[in-house]
Amino acid sequence: MNQAHSALQATFGRAVAAYQAGRLQEAEQQCRLVVAAMPKLFDARFLMGLVQAGQGAHRPAIESFDRALAIRPGIPDVLAAKAGSQHALGRLADALKTYETALTAAPASAELAYNRATVLEALGRHDDAMAGYGDALAKRADFVEALNNRGVLLQALGQTDAALADYDRALLARPAHVPVLHNRARLLRDLGRTDEALRTIERALAAAPGRPDLLNSRGLILLAGGRVDEALASFERGLATAPSDGALLSNKAKALLRLGRAAEALAAIETAPAARRAEPDFAALEGSALYELQRYEDAVAACDRGLGGRRDHAGLLTDRANALRECGRFDEALADYDRALAIEPGRPAAVYGRATLMLFRGRHAEGWPGFEERRITPVWRPREAGTPEWEGGPLAGRRLLLHAEQGLGDTIQFVRFAALLAERGEDVVVEVPESLHGLVAGMGDLKVVARQEVPPPHDVHASLMSLPHLLGLGEDLLAGRVPYFAADPARVASWRARLPNGPFRIGIAWQGNPNAAVDRLRSVPLAAFAPLAALPGVELVSLQKGAGTEQLSSLPEGMKVTILPEDFASGPDSFMDTAAVLANLDLVVSIDSAVAHLAGALGRPLIVALKQVPEWRWGPSAEASPWYPSARLMRQAKRGDWDELFGRIAAAVAALKDGR
Repeated sequence: MNQAHSALQATFGRAVAAYQAGRLQEAEQQCRLVVAAMPKLFDARFLMGLVQAGQGAHRPAIESFDRALAIRPGIPDVLAAKAGSQHALGRLADALKTYETALTAAPASAELAYNRATVLEALGRHDDAMAGYGDALAKRADFVEALNNRGVLLQALGQTDAALADYDRALLARPAHVPVLHNRARLLRDLGRTDEALRTIERALAAAPGRPDLLNSRGLILLAGGRVDEALASFERGLATAPSDGALLSNKAKALLRLGRAAEALAAIETAPAARRAEPDFAALEGSALYELQRYEDAVAACDRGLGGRRDHAGLLTDRANALRECGRFDEALADYDRALAIEPGRPAAVYGRATLMLFRGRHAEGWPGFEERRITPVWRPREAGTPEWEGGPLAGRRLLLHAEQGLGDTIQFVRFAALLAERGEDVVVEVPESLHGLVAGMGDLKVVARQEVPPPHDVHASLMSLPHLLGLGEDLLAGRVPYFAADPARVASWRARLPNGPFRIGIAWQGNPNAAVDRLRSVPLAAFAPLAALPGVELVSLQKGAGTEQLSSLPEGMKVTILPEDFASGPDSFMDTAAVLANLDLVVSIDSAVAHLAGALGRPLIVALKQVPEWRWGPSAEASPWYPSARLMRQAKRGDWDELFGRIAAAVAALKDGR
């Protein structure tokens, strides 16, 4: 008998040793031998439950714990282990009840109070969970895990100061605790305190070098701080260890897109498994990369993959609508915007996209309210004016500062609405780029200041581009007021004497602002204008300044372009010079640029060369512009084909010249 008992003791000892060493299968085998011989041995039943739970077999583990509790009721450690298995199985109510039974038996246990709180949090009982973590901390003030969990919960509830205090308190107890450092860094990033966040994540990485999730968070912090190249390097370090990590791959693609490296972003996304690429977030990234590469049909297909036929993801539907627009599928795009807004009312990107589509299709009254969501776009620059933003309605004697918001062309296009306010007797100050100061000042009773000047005291401010909405103009684009700029007669005469004589002089502009996102799609190689230069009696005059002028030194054989003197459009009021030159030309042929807007605002004959689906302001198909009556709009027949378009423009110019 004693020999058999000693043998069982040895078997149980081997089971314990195997369990402690993590050899769970061996531990289970040894335990079964003991349980078979002594079914009412408490220690063997309890150990069997622990082994089974360790193997993820929680249902048989609970049975083993119950058998142990039948032998010795109310043992807190067994109750806690049973509750842990119930929690793992999602039996949260049962787990809560079991933890509370255990706490009745061991009311001083901080661990039991902490585990109970985790169940309450999983049940969504956040106030009770907060109290539970507080109870655990009352029993053990330096309980790091309780501080960490409470910090996460406080953060989720928007109590960021209290969350940060809990993280800091935890780190006083354990300065190198990686989960706390990680959570603190992410919170600081969300608060915009990127320098502190970076220092914190570096501490976490010092404690756990090379850990992919930490490198991912480090990259996101750098990305939030605008340090995109460094962020990319951090994501790539993480991928060196975890090459298939979805978060790292997607964030690497985001960084590459921010850097304008869409082809590389697409290549990174394509390394992910097909199942991962069908996930909505991945599909959205792939669609964005394809969109930037002008592969719009493929972008639609990527969005379709992410939607999977469900059509229940507002973000992907918005992205799909944007791509559909570029494919010329406007009705489908509108349907997707509407579907996205039905799922997520007020989604800014969908509101803005739908609004610009309405403007594009000439439905201006529908478009202007949603056009206010352009604030989400990268080109939006808020004006820190120190006064409230005007929301429309009577000014009642208040002075209004109107400020230029985006590019020169936008300013020229929308400043017409400022003049309307001035005519109504309102006290209006218009702030514009210095190069436009003279032209805008000549419009009438407007008070005009250059952007770099300190504006006079004012009561409210607004963007020029918001005026159609704020004034409730609807479909009225004030086209009847065009022209609203006038060239200075003295400058016109001066430039008339300096321009070369030619029977038919055409001013040309082919390059927009290279820093603008739309520029790579709207700008045209100067060589594409060659069919115009080949027309008999035509003289091309360059209106280009800065970017693009380098192309004048490598013209195709036989193509000639007159270059104006160095002082052309070089002073602070440079557009006054440009206006004077335009007044001496027979025609302007320009891409979608400030020169085109200026010619239109002056009422000069104008042809605008547009990509197949241009910006909202030019509409989908008409040759007439509702903004500029003197303009003729001509578009690519095929995406990217400027040569065919300029062949048609040359034919139109020939007919115009011959018909004079």
